[in-house]
Amino acid sequence: MRDTDIRGLKAKLKKNPEDTGVLLSLVGALRAGGKYDQAISIIERYLAAHPDQFDVLIAYGDVLADLKTYDEAVAIFLKASGIRECAAPHYSLAKVYDLRGMHDEAIKAHNRAIEIEPECAEAYYRLGMTYARSEKFEDALLAFQKCLKYDQSCAKAYSEMALIYEKKGNKDLAAIELRKAVEIDASNAQWHCNLGAIYGDQGMFDEAIEEFRVAINLGGDGAEEHYNLGVALSNKGDVEEAIDEFLESLKIEPKSSKALFQLGLAYLRKGLHAKSARSFIKCLDLDVDNAKAYFYLGQAHLGKGEVDHAIASFERAVAIQPSDWRSYYYLGVAYDHKGDMPQAKEAYRRVKSLRP
Repeated sequence: MRDTDIRGLKAKLKKNPEDTGVLLSLVGALRAGGKYDQAISIIERYLAAHPDQFDVLIAYGDVLADLKTYDEAVAIFLKASGIRECAAPHYSLAKVYDLRGMHDEAIKAHNRAIEIEPECAEAYYRLGMTYARSEKFEDALLAFQKCLKYDQSCAKAYSEMALIYEKKGNKDLAAIELRKAVEIDASNAQWHCNLGAIYGDQGMFDEAIEEFRVAINLGGDGAEEHYNLGVALSNKGDVEEAIDEFLESLKIEPKSSKALFQLGLAYLRKGLHAKSARSFIKCLDLDVDNAKAYFYLGQAHLGKGEVDHAIASFERAVAIQPSDWRSYYYLGVAYDHKGDMPQAKEAYRRVKSLRP
């Protein structure tokens, strides 16, 4: 909210200091702008005359929670719960307990809210979130399913279930739940990105590409989205388009080692060895022990005819990952090119001992 809007709300409250609707709107605007001291001053002035005003107490507790003064926030919410028998203060208590990592206490508060409003979908959703944070995934799934019993259009519940299934390694169920989420709310860029990542893991590259492009069109135009789209395009074999996406990702996040790695790999696949080598060198500046980057850098050097540089890269790769028979194989190839047959034979001997 703009400062002019805040000034307008202050003027209205000055005319009618008893108007709690205006007061709460003003407090919300001040919170959104990070002006907590002003919000607290306005609330405390009001509560001095009206100490038991329920909605203002809840707003007060929320501001205190924003400021991480959790003990004070808990005291305010407990006071509010004694004034009016409703779920709101218990929701707020649960939020504070979650922020403090007191998940068992948060679960008790959620369940108290559910006792008061037993058919409230949002109550079950919040309970599910707390279970998920405490890694009680089966309980979380049950809570989200109860949420959907009372509100089948709760897209965020489907999304959270998808995240749990993905953590449990069930990509198929994760994809099913995410599809339900985006069918209800197609405007969430992150959900499309998550669905694209699952499709990519399943080898469904066309579907992954479509989801990543939808995410970007919805405003999820960040480095991660372009990187993920690049990976999906590369996996499909559209290497030139993949390069464009990795470059776009690097414009936003120039020090992304994973984007530099994938860019180097894409250049290598196109036979652009000099560009590939530069990308892997930049990647290794950021991730010095990346054995795969040294392995592919060695291949890029070989492609450029730089045998000694290739040998140095493969030697570094096997020093970091001694069990990698592929690096030993290409090290042997590099020594072959150099004419150093004893070293080549030794590298090939290591390949025979390591290759499964």
